[in-house]
Amino acid sequence: MTDVDVEREQRPVSPLNVSSRSTHIEWTTNLLRHIALRVLLPLIILLFLWQSIVIAARGEGLIDVLESFVVLLTRGDSEGHTLAQHIALSMLRVSIGFLLAIGTAVPLGIAVGRYKRVSLLFGPVIEATRPIPPIAWIPISILIFRGGTMSAQIFIIWIGAFFPVLLNTIAGVRRTSPVHLDVASTFGAREWQVLQKVVLPSAAPEVFAGLRIGFGIGWMCLVAAEMIGGGPGLGYLIIAANQTGDTGQMIFSMLLIGLIGFTITSVFLKAERRALIWQRDVSI
Repeated sequence: MTDVDVEREQRPVSPLNVSSRSTHIEWTTNLLRHIALRVLLPLIILLFLWQSIVIAARGEGLIDVLESFVVLLTRGDSEGHTLAQHIALSMLRVSIGFLLAIGTAVPLGIAVGRYKRVSLLFGPVIEATRPIPPIAWIPISILIFRGGTMSAQIFIIWIGAFFPVLLNTIAGVRRTSPVHLDVASTFGAREWQVLQKVVLPSAAPEVFAGLRIGFGIGWMCLVAAEMIGGGPGLGYLIIAANQTGDTGQMIFSMLLIGLIGFTITSVFLKAERRALIWQRDVSI
């Protein structure tokens, strides 16, 4: 052993290097644990349940669904529509309906939650129409939008997303602390300033929760609304696969709908964490 090697072995290790290495190992361990618990374990459970049902019912297995996925990507469905067309049109419909729900439900929720006269006027109407399932509006939407199937579908999505956003906004506005309102009034704040600086920040957690719930219900309503027709879409793809007897394609479409919904919900959660810094316990 040379003198250089002896000097290298006797050289003390910097505490900063040890701390940095320990932090890196801990971060890697937490990342792997997160992936295992949030991705791999649910996927394994899903595949296990799926194969159990396949064995019991002699249905379509994983290989059949993967083959249907390849066919959709390369050749499209039985009518020649590609998978990208189905996804794009479904996302377009749900985006329009969801944005309309936000544009109508949030202002109305603020007005109902903030002003007693507006609550007395719209409260009974809201409570009377809220229990009606969105799917029950499909025949009426067809009558209202004669020949406009896409408009009818957007209307169903709007109905599904409207009430969760509305009710959560009302609850958030009414949850505003009276102390904060009194302080704003004492300092001479005008009504629009109270809404902007006190009411909206206080109601933000409930509004974000309503947006997540509203989008989930709107996404489910989209699939049901597309089953009435109106061209390509993920819901329409399920019906087309059922009519042609392609069970693998039908199951893949169902899994894809769930995956897209889960992905968009995760995006909402990340946006909520960034917008509401004080809310750190938000999860799926």
